Amino acid sequence: MKRIHASIWRSLALASLLWVGIGSGGTPQEPAPIVQSAKAAPAAKRTAAYVFDRGTLHLRDDDASKLNQLNFSFGLIKDGKASGSHWYSIEHFKAYVKKHPHILPVLSMGGWGADGFSQAAATQEGRDRLVSSTIELMEQHGFLGLDIDWEYPGISSAGIVSSPDDKQNFTLLLKAYRAALDELEQQDGKYRMLAIALGADPIVLRHIEGHAVGGIIDQINLMTYDLQTPKVASHHTALYAADSAYPLSAQNAVTLFSEAGFPKSKMMIGTAFYGRIYTLSKSTDTPVFASATNNGQSSVMYSKIMSSGRWEFHFDDKAKAPYGTDGKSFLTYDDPISIQHKGAYVTQQGLMGIMCWEYGGDDSGELIRAMHGSVQ
Repeated sequence: MKRIHASIWRSLALASLLWVGIGSGGTPQEPAPIVQSAKAAPAAKRTAAYVFDRGTLHLRDDDASKLNQLNFSFGLIKDGKASGSHWYSIEHFKAYVKKHPHILPVLSMGGWGADGFSQAAATQEGRDRLVSSTIELMEQHGFLGLDIDWEYPGISSAGIVSSPDDKQNFTLLLKAYRAALDELEQQDGKYRMLAIALGADPIVLRHIEGHAVGGIIDQINLMTYDLQTPKVASHHTALYAADSAYPLSAQNAVTLFSEAGFPKSKMMIGTAFYGRIYTLSKSTDTPVFASATNNGQSSVMYSKIMSSGRWEFHFDDKAKAPYGTDGKSFLTYDDPISIQHKGAYVTQQGLMGIMCWEYGGDDSGELIRAMHGSVQ
């Protein structure tokens, strides 16, 4: 997931990290099943995690009681059709959800750098082909939710095809998905959730029919991370803007997306289970918003942040965001305290819940526990 103003940083390197989650088993009491329909308000705030497919994926039983939803990432578009032929860990994922049936299994389609949406959505025939193949893939593997990660319609920054027509075609594609999912419900009585993931930079809204899309979907995952500023040591996943010169934040995204037509009750804000590292232009005791020589594109998972012994940790109370410094570098990330503030904001603003990218970034379970605790 990437920034647009000067750059949108969600690198494929991050998406391809083989993060390993290792933890102890257990059988904690599980929460009541979540409401799987936008037709009725959920009884409690939702906690969700994106799970990046990898051969070493291990989902911890201890985390199950703290999650309502898992987004398996990603299905791709190949020759205009949805495909999971590249998956390594789908059977492990399915077994975990079967063991913990209160968790909603969601298929996430697309992701940063995943091409094919613009081409498929451009025609009725293309939409029909993509939708029918997606439904087939969902039914084959038991997914009860669909998350469309065409994260930046109308924008080619990820090296993908885009078109000025993406704005209207995105709406048409989602309408087609909604109709197909509703047809499945009529057949077996099980409601299928329809979600989208969008970059939290407001430039995205220029390419989205907000009111129309907001009425079709059940959930919007706002990617409130990778919001750092190039060449400025800045927070990449702040709750609030600490300086008016750098306004990108979760609060900023919620405000602007709400004004654009997305109901707050459908919004999930994101937490980052990874950090980004800047190289400072010069050593300083006040690194926040200091000059940097790079764009913060270097990433590191939370587990490695905690185990490295490299960083002196601080907390920006204005942004509600932690940071670290070693005198030469600036680290921006999320921790349990910042997540607690995000959860409180979710409750205060009446949002649907909180989600993370990506489950494998923390092998201790500390951040999952923080997410869950923050919205109780």
